[in-house]
Amino acid sequence: MKREMNLKPKKRMSSILKIILGSMLLIVALLLIGASILFRFDEWHELDPKLILECPRSLLVYDSEDNLLSVLGQEKRIPISIDELQKYTIDAFVSAEDARFYSHDGIDIYRIFGAAWADIKAGGYVQGASTISQQLIKLSHLSSEKTLDRKLEEAVLALQLEKSFDKSEIMEMYLNYIYFGGGFYGIEAASLGYFGVHASELSIAQSAQLAGILKSPTAYSPHIEPDASLERRNNILGLMKEYGYLTNDEYEDAVSESSTLSPALPSQKNDLIDYAVNEAVEITGISRDELLQSGYSIHTTMSSAVSNQCAEIMSDDTLFPSESAQAAMVVLTSNGGIEAMIGGRGVYEPSGLNRAVRAERQPGSLIKPILVYAPAIELFSYDAATILNDEPKSFGSYEPRNSDDKYYGNVTLRTAVTKSLNIPAVSVLEDIGIPTAVMYASRLGVDFSNEQLGLPLALGGFTHGVTPLEMAGAYCAFSNGGVYIKPASVEKIVSPNGETVYSRAVSGERVLSENSSFILTSMLQSVAAEGTGKRLSETGLPLAAKTGTSIDSNGVRDAWCAAYTPEHTAVIWMGTDRASDGSLPSDAVGGNHPTIMLGKLFSCIYQNTECPDFIKPTGINEYVIDLSDEENGMIYNASPDTPDEYTRHEYFKEGSEPTVENPFWQSAAAPSELGWIMDETSKPIISFVADNPVLIYRILRSDSSGIDTVLCEFEGKTGYQSFRDEDVIPGEIYSYWVTATHPAASKDGIPPESAASRKMRIVIPFKP
Repeated sequence: MKREMNLKPKKRMSSILKIILGSMLLIVALLLIGASILFRFDEWHELDPKLILECPRSLLVYDSEDNLLSVLGQEKRIPISIDELQKYTIDAFVSAEDARFYSHDGIDIYRIFGAAWADIKAGGYVQGASTISQQLIKLSHLSSEKTLDRKLEEAVLALQLEKSFDKSEIMEMYLNYIYFGGGFYGIEAASLGYFGVHASELSIAQSAQLAGILKSPTAYSPHIEPDASLERRNNILGLMKEYGYLTNDEYEDAVSESSTLSPALPSQKNDLIDYAVNEAVEITGISRDELLQSGYSIHTTMSSAVSNQCAEIMSDDTLFPSESAQAAMVVLTSNGGIEAMIGGRGVYEPSGLNRAVRAERQPGSLIKPILVYAPAIELFSYDAATILNDEPKSFGSYEPRNSDDKYYGNVTLRTAVTKSLNIPAVSVLEDIGIPTAVMYASRLGVDFSNEQLGLPLALGGFTHGVTPLEMAGAYCAFSNGGVYIKPASVEKIVSPNGETVYSRAVSGERVLSENSSFILTSMLQSVAAEGTGKRLSETGLPLAAKTGTSIDSNGVRDAWCAAYTPEHTAVIWMGTDRASDGSLPSDAVGGNHPTIMLGKLFSCIYQNTECPDFIKPTGINEYVIDLSDEENGMIYNASPDTPDEYTRHEYFKEGSEPTVENPFWQSAAAPSELGWIMDETSKPIISFVADNPVLIYRILRSDSSGIDTVLCEFEGKTGYQSFRDEDVIPGEIYSYWVTATHPAASKDGIPPESAASRKMRIVIPFKP
């Protein structure tokens, strides 16, 4: 990129003395150069462009929307192409550092003699004559000592550099390499670090101010010496005008521009960024130290909005039951991307304990859907209406109890999940077998290494425990229709030259069928609506959830809540790090503080967007079932006469729904077998056969005037029944019939009455 320059001719030396002294200086210099070549040439460096092109560069970390989160590494350096820079930005550096950059071949003879004359007058090295190429060589290849030998080596290497690269390439290398103070290397980092704009967006004044820093970063950095920096900027603007790079109006506008610092070089640090860097180390196979100076860009799955919401919730002390309570939170997208991770309460500590991935804790009932109910539904034909027994029971030497020591007899699986009952969970695990359960939970990402496998696993009785990230991954599979996708934080990795070296291929393993997953999710929606996670119902969102609590002799040690929608899955753990920190208060169970926190999170996530509900897949049908005989272990298909209080809408895999109606609720029907006889006193005896003891049978009579009278009722009777009508008038004609009502099948408090039986017309004879 050659540039034409309008340089004013330098004034010639008018004094003969100056010519003589300059000549003497040149002779002395040549003699010293010759001596240097004879004695030190074999120690000189060879030109190595890699020292420039592969210098340490910052590791850039982006969120899921490609917002730059953090610039990591000891040297804050972000490479930028010279083609992205404004022409006046490059002009500023040429004016400040090397006015004849585009006309010399690496060394500037005019500047060499000028600097030498200044040194002679001062009696030592006081002024440099380095071109941009020489500066670049000195910084990348040589030491900063001011010796003639080093200066000669610098000049020779600069000439070689100019032969190997064109001016545009050298300028790009220079602007990306040079130090600008403030910990910023290269113009892009300096632009963001000082002014909060990309180098491509620098104004003329900002360009000149950055160029002015290079002479002495400690003396001219705007954050250290703002006045000196501003004065230096204006001097360079004057040079740009003098050299013809600026018009007078451009110069005046630039000089009048205020110098405002607005640093925007992000340096965000949190547990998820740490986790993503570590994941990138595994992906690339290079060390963490190498990665931090690689210039790579890590594009993460992190949602800045969700992460900020989680951080705000975790910093709210009013949501915690005690000062010693710790917590960890993980939020995943439906495709397994980690969009938020908080490894602990309090101020983030680099390389500190990330409880979200390293704290193995007892999951309590949170494990039940993963270990017990998912495989039971998938492999053993369990469904939400399956009857389970909830009564104290011993399983060999293992005697589990419900948390509140209350028992409900026969209950449906939905009820067992909603109330988080313990006995049914252990019974189901015993039925499906521990190997099957462990196999399924392992496929959902739960690690059983070194765990003691037994029935206590059903209630979260682990030897070591589980992590919040493991639990989030497992529950995310339920939100994802039964497909497990290993949680990941890195979406792609891009090399400094823009090449994508890694791109996450979202693939998962189907662990549950879509139908089984939907049935399980529908039960977990009951947990959020009316069960142990009912605090989530306050959000008004169609959430599915499960809580878990681990209690020891000292109190609550672990409290959990997992909640999800089709788009997001969140898990929070709360507890104390060590037994010496005590336990949580007795009311700090999973359904309390953790559930409240997740409720706040999901309310924030869906504050301005609609939360989608779970879609019923093909092969799942919804039926109304009859629970009136649940206590006896019977579930029926609801009939039109089943009272609403005994019905519930339930989902079934096609072909597994109940088809038989409860005979108890069959419509009341009048008896078909009835008759009459006249006794010896001319009194009619009305008789019928009662079919159902649930029904109330009534014998009614109508006289000739059309008045209907209920003569009697039979309740809880079956078989032959009769009634003698004493209140009759001889010669009168009466009609008799029977009706039946179902007292338990009342609609709006009124028991429905059957149609009347056939009517019998009887003439009462006169007494004989």
